[in-house]
Amino acid sequence: MKTSTFYLLILSLIIHTSILSAQTIWTGPTMTFTKANYADWTLAENQDRITDNVWITRADIQGIFNIVTESSYTEEFSPEDTEWAFGTTADALTLGYDSWEEAIGTPPEMINLDMVVHLITDDIYIDIKFTAWTGGGNGGGYTYERSTDQTLGINDLNKKENLILYPNPANDHITISNIENPLNYSIYNTIGSQVSTGSIDNNDQIDVAHYNSGIYIIQFDNGLSMKFVKI
Repeated sequence: MKTSTFYLLILSLIIHTSILSAQTIWTGPTMTFTKANYADWTLAENQDRITDNVWITRADIQGIFNIVTESSYTEEFSPEDTEWAFGTTADALTLGYDSWEEAIGTPPEMINLDMVVHLITDDIYIDIKFTAWTGGGNGGGYTYERSTDQTLGINDLNKKENLILYPNPANDHITISNIENPLNYSIYNTIGSQVSTGSIDNNDQIDVAHYNSGIYIIQFDNGLSMKFVKI
């Protein structure tokens, strides 16, 4: 029975790891999208067709919505199949996401501030910044800048620095090698709760013996992140 339980745990961890590794960040050149005041939002040129699942546009009034699945804006819900947070994709896995309206409060509060939009079905994280917004029901115009499709897997970020985390899965501790300069770090579980912070130099060990079994993300202050499994 114990052997069976152990293999079920490992299978579960493998499945969750596979799901996590499917997450991608778009890091391609920044593009600008503009929907002019009173432009026909049903036309393709007035929709930011990000993927097959998400086409962002706006009517002459109210907020933005996903015209693939919505005919108009719905308060505290639109755009469907997206979630939003202030910040950048350097912190993509640890930001607190919400619907667009809940995240921004009122549209003027988001102007020229860094945000991340997570396309939920596609599991893509995109840097986005609104630079203009027409309020007061005066035509529905807006402009934003966003990153484009140069797909980067979460772990690909670390290949640039050649960081190595071992052992993985881990029982008592993890070690990070190939660190050129000391790094501050934070460790998060898969629901985004911080479980540990500290500073690490090359080949230092981090004690994880007291962690519950599961998948964790270690994020460094230089923007890199890595995942590991605690058994």
